[in-house]
Amino acid sequence: MRRGAGILFRQVGHELRSLSREPITLVLSVGFPLLFFVIIASVVGNQIVDARQGIRLAQFLAPSFASFGVAMATFSFLAYGFAEARSTGVLKRQNGTPLPVWALLGGRMGAALILGLIASVLVVGVGVAAYDVQIIWRTLPAVLVTLVVASLAFSALGLAVAALASTPQFTLALTGGIVIPLGFISDIFMFGGNLPGWLSVLGWSFPLRRLVNALGDAFNPYLSGSGFSGQHLGVIVAWGVVGAAAAAWALRRERDRVRLRGSHSPKAVTADARPRHVSRPALFALLRDQMGHTWAVLWRDASSTFFAVIFPVLLVLLIPTVSGGGDILMPAGQTLGAFYALTMAVYGAGVTAFVNMPESVARARDQGVLKRGRGTPLPLAAMLGGRMAGALVVSVVTLVVLQAVASLLYGASLPAGWGTVLVVFLLACVCFSVVGLAVVSITRSAQAAIGVTLASLLTLSFFSDVFIVGLRFPDVLEGISWVFPLRHATRALTDAAIPGTAAFSLPWGHIGVLAAWTVAGIAVTAWRFRWEPPAGAGKKGKAAKGGKAG
Repeated sequence: MRRGAGILFRQVGHELRSLSREPITLVLSVGFPLLFFVIIASVVGNQIVDARQGIRLAQFLAPSFASFGVAMATFSFLAYGFAEARSTGVLKRQNGTPLPVWALLGGRMGAALILGLIASVLVVGVGVAAYDVQIIWRTLPAVLVTLVVASLAFSALGLAVAALASTPQFTLALTGGIVIPLGFISDIFMFGGNLPGWLSVLGWSFPLRRLVNALGDAFNPYLSGSGFSGQHLGVIVAWGVVGAAAAAWALRRERDRVRLRGSHSPKAVTADARPRHVSRPALFALLRDQMGHTWAVLWRDASSTFFAVIFPVLLVLLIPTVSGGGDILMPAGQTLGAFYALTMAVYGAGVTAFVNMPESVARARDQGVLKRGRGTPLPLAAMLGGRMAGALVVSVVTLVVLQAVASLLYGASLPAGWGTVLVVFLLACVCFSVVGLAVVSITRSAQAAIGVTLASLLTLSFFSDVFIVGLRFPDVLEGISWVFPLRHATRALTDAAIPGTAAFSLPWGHIGVLAAWTVAGIAVTAWRFRWEPPAGAGKKGKAAKGGKAG
């Protein structure tokens, strides 16, 4: 018994060290819940609910974002890490060691549990220090038990998704497609909203809303008792049992499939060894090929497709519905559905051009693909220009799809300033692409690049009229948002949709900011971009991979 506990503790420590080498995991599972809580609490959290007891609205926001941190750490990124370890052969190598399967899975679940607890403690700690959140000591045992039970349940569900999904990218898309939309109907992102009846029933069916409300009751100073909620915990445990059963079945099926596949010898592959004479291709052909390559990579990657196209569509379906309906008229005259179709198009362009395309370039650099391409007739400008063109095409497809969805569901017509929308959107796509490549130029790895781009995009989206509209943010956040191109692109597009706007009425102030960022991005990319990663980066990456296999 003592030996088994020692093995489990060592494996948990190993998984935590592996997580420390992946900044994207730490940023998304720990940093984002804290950041979102600070942003929302800065806007509405200081509102006084009860002056006599000193209770502020942040008292009820902190449990929501603590729950979000648990879900992200234990469901989304445990699943992604497990799927990645399986696809890279780490799990196969570990199966050949004396490490028991229960210790392997327990180590990952234990590390995810600790990561989720860290995220929760940070959210609550910042709430106590900055927003007068009160700890109710009599309910503290209930809070800890609820967090542990929910972490284990979400971990089991995450392992089930990872075992059933075919690739790490599909796993990330699937978990993100579940947990983020559920956040909008689980009193996290749309706190206090009036959900339609069917959507409210759907939310209560899932464990995330149960966790949010169980922790919310434990932090509610107006409720008496120990803080334990048998009904909420029962639903969470039931989902955990289902997840554990599904994970066990999927893992057993995969082991049987691998054993069966190993009994067949691989077929010999012959190649045509005859030399071929190839002339130097034209520049246009190189650009076209790179654009096609980028298009294929982005559409072949399930996570890229989901977060760039499907996720914005889901938000256009969800946010107006939660906010009262997509046909509601806003003060400027446009409908809520048409407004969010444009803001989500900007967000989708940001994901494609600023996050996904630069990350694919950085990954190719890390793997040595770009280094090998240096000895080919492909010029650097043609390679980067073709990648940018491919991202621009995908972004335009996203814009068209979102406009079609808004038209079918909310009766939205073509924006009044359609010419302005098209010009600004194309300029924004180019700007996002160039700035994303500049980030790749100054970061050491694809992990670091996606950590910077994704963190900055999601953060700015919350106070750049993308996810939230109509709120007045603190002057500091307002000033920061107007420095970056995201808010200028969003404001220019939504202003062009106001009825009565001329078809071509270019907002030169917004265009000037986009142009300035584009010029700066080109300068940084031309100065710092290299065909291969910086000295030492490759060794670091290899060391990290070796550590995962230990």
